[in-house]
Order: sequence, then C-alpha cells, then structure tokens
Amino acid sequence: MTTATATADKADNISLNNEQELYVIHARHGYSCLGFDVMLRKHAAISAWLRSEGLPADDLPADARGTIRGYKSYETAMQRASAHNARTGRRCPAELCPQLIGLEGKRVEVEFTDGTTERFWVGKSTGWMPCHLAISRRTSSGGFAVDGPFKSVRVVNASR
Repeated sequence: MTTATATADKADNISLNNEQELYVIHARHGYSCLGFDVMLRKHAAISAWLRSEGLPADDLPADARGTIRGYKSYETAMQRASAHNARTGRRCPAELCPQLIGLEGKRVEVEFTDGTTERFWVGKSTGWMPCHLAISRRTSSGGFAVDGPFKSVRVVNASR
C-alpha cells in the first residue's frame, strides 16, 4: 500500500492513500483504514444527530474530502458525540439499519439487492453509536456489522 507522506498529507497518526481513497490510521501494531466517502457519510450523520440533540455541529466544506483537515473535523464530531453520550447516556442511531430497527433479537431472512438471501439473528452492538449485527446462530455471542438497504426483510422466528 502506498500512502502519501508529504507534510500536507500527514498529521499525527493519520496519512492518506489517495490511490485507494483511504485515510490510513496508524496504530502501535498496525493500522486501520477509513474510506473518504465513508468518513463524509458518518460525519454528516453524526452532525445531524448532534443538531437533533440541540448541540452545535460543523458542516464539512466541499473540499474536505480526502484531506487531513476533513479527517480532523470528523474526529472532533466523534469526540463531541461520545462526550454527549457520556453525559446523557443517549446513543447516536446513525449506524443502525433502518430496515432492522425494532427487529433486534428476532431471526430474519433478508434479500439483498442482487437477489441473494441470508438468515441471521438481529443484534445490536454496544457503545455510543451502535450498529446492527448479523448473528449466525442462537448460541453465538457476537456477529458482524450488517447494513442495507435490503430488497426485503422477513421475520422467520419471532424470538431468540
């Protein structure tokens, strides 16, 4: 993976991979990545939630995509939302799949837009910004993040 190393393209533990359109977040024993467009979507959703909670939130300028400045604004929004959760216990629903809200604990069959289907138990992660989880078996203790949109969602068993 090639990452930009110019001073303007690197700050603290963040660098840019413009070729793959990723923020590269360096950690002690590796790194994590966040797509430029994913950051924009999450920043907008978090900012909308903060405003709905009566708190200030900054909009990103149009040229913030793929910049360290844009990522730093995203980090600020994340910190504000996390602090709001710590004060109030309120959780940001931005990462929840609208089609699965209210189906937590139920077994569903989803049809993806490509026509494939999958069955799983719907779970929800913890933290200030939860996401829905696809849990494969009734006895599983965790699962992977799942998001739509789905072509259809059908409950196949009402309780876990």
